[in-house]
Amino acid sequence: MNRTIFTNANLLDGENPARKGATVVVEDGRIASTNPAAPRDGDMVIDLKGRTLMPGMVSGHYHAVYGRPGGKPGYTRDADPVQHAYWALGNAQVALRAGVTSVVGAATFDTIDATLAATIEAGDVLGPRFVPASRALSPTVKDNSGQIISHVLQCDGAEAFRRGALLEIERGAKIIKIFAGEGHGQFVGRDMTEAELRAAVDAAHEHGVRTRAHVAGRDNVLACARAGVDILDHADGMDEACIDAIAEAGAFVVPSLYLPWVAIRNGGKGGTGLFDQASLDHSRAMLPRAIEAGVRLVPGDDYGAAELPHGSYARELSCYTDYAGIDALEVIRWATRNGGAMTGIADLGTIAPGKLADMVIVDGDPSMDIALLSRPERLVAVIKDGVVVSGHLQARQREPALA
Repeated sequence: MNRTIFTNANLLDGENPARKGATVVVEDGRIASTNPAAPRDGDMVIDLKGRTLMPGMVSGHYHAVYGRPGGKPGYTRDADPVQHAYWALGNAQVALRAGVTSVVGAATFDTIDATLAATIEAGDVLGPRFVPASRALSPTVKDNSGQIISHVLQCDGAEAFRRGALLEIERGAKIIKIFAGEGHGQFVGRDMTEAELRAAVDAAHEHGVRTRAHVAGRDNVLACARAGVDILDHADGMDEACIDAIAEAGAFVVPSLYLPWVAIRNGGKGGTGLFDQASLDHSRAMLPRAIEAGVRLVPGDDYGAAELPHGSYARELSCYTDYAGIDALEVIRWATRNGGAMTGIADLGTIAPGKLADMVIVDGDPSMDIALLSRPERLVAVIKDGVVVSGHLQARQREPALA
């Protein structure tokens, strides 16, 4: 099997500080070596000339059905499912071109996540690795006009949540999304009971499926961690006790501070009254404590809604460095190592022997200037399974020696 050898790389492997002058060898879609290698006949050699080679990024909170083509934010819940499916495919391909080689669904309409994930995996369409989510399960909620909100699966009582989770698993979901309570832009509904939480979690885990919860408020965050929810979205209001419980449970947290940060900075456009500065500042203050406790944090937010167009994912990383003061290398770990672990896909998220060869080549060093990742012209190439799927690289092939 011929290999691709990347030489003269500035290697960001998802774990360690950048290493200059590195070599990475890819064979059969995986990392074969990170040591210098003599080219063999038929090998392709790519001189990166000091550009950065890093793992493909992961969006841990992804709504493929939100947003319309051309970067137009907002979505129409009542659009035809076929139209939603086309939009979802377009958004997923935007993510791939942006260096996001894997996404973890955070709620969908119909069976769009599961169908799209299967179609990508079969090789019928190009897209990132996709962990499909369910429709959202929620206690019965009504909008301001008193109408029941129809885009979520209404569940009341433990048995209803169990049946809802099983239905979504049958429809192909690998992540069961639940609305555990109000907060973080969700101000209709009620808190789920402990019995409801455990029913949804137990049903999912019995079938090898995970759960994620839209959750805010100290008590609700703590209840979700203790009930075994695998992914906590937002976790506004978490304190030291919550962090300890999350770390003990081995759960992931997707803090998603970017949307409230943008909404507040822009005077509430697209999010008027949904977020407040004090809550945002509290969430920011908890991040270093969560890191110290070993909580696995992953980026991801409500792209496609409000003021977050698809394709702008890396701007969120700059939010964590510029607003929250988190070191750029640590944030890159969130998007690569931690994100890879969150997908549940083995051998994903770092560049090391045996790992899947999902990588991004960047003109510059994102660990020194993370904003580079949000500039399309600096993303030289995106690689999935060892194959360039976006961008272009010049390579030379090792010719057989003359007899």
